[in-house]
Amino acid sequence: MDTPTDRDIEVTERPERYRYEITVDGQLAGIVAYDVVDDVTVMTHTVMQEAFDGQGFASIMVDRAIADVAARGGAVAATCPFVRHWLSKNHQHDAAVVALPEAIAGARLLEEL
Repeated sequence: MDTPTDRDIEVTERPERYRYEITVDGQLAGIVAYDVVDDVTVMTHTVMQEAFDGQGFASIMVDRAIADVAARGGAVAATCPFVRHWLSKNHQHDAAVVALPEAIAGARLLEEL
């Protein structure tokens, strides 16, 4: 069975679509969508194609996306449950991770009511 490291993996930002994409062996495998609020990249949703699900590709995509934002001096927050869980288990980018911007946190609170 192939492992992620045996595959040709590329993570690319598509700012015009507000997302990062991961391609595996040239095929679009998944995306992590984001919004920019108060100069913070807020990762909102992660979607993987079924054929690539459960193989570690989402983790690779999130890791590289956050590394890209951090390399530009940016900050990251997450509303996406997958990204939030990933951040709780992986701490290599902690310096770039911030609390949700107030505008987003308030909107989420209203959604829960």
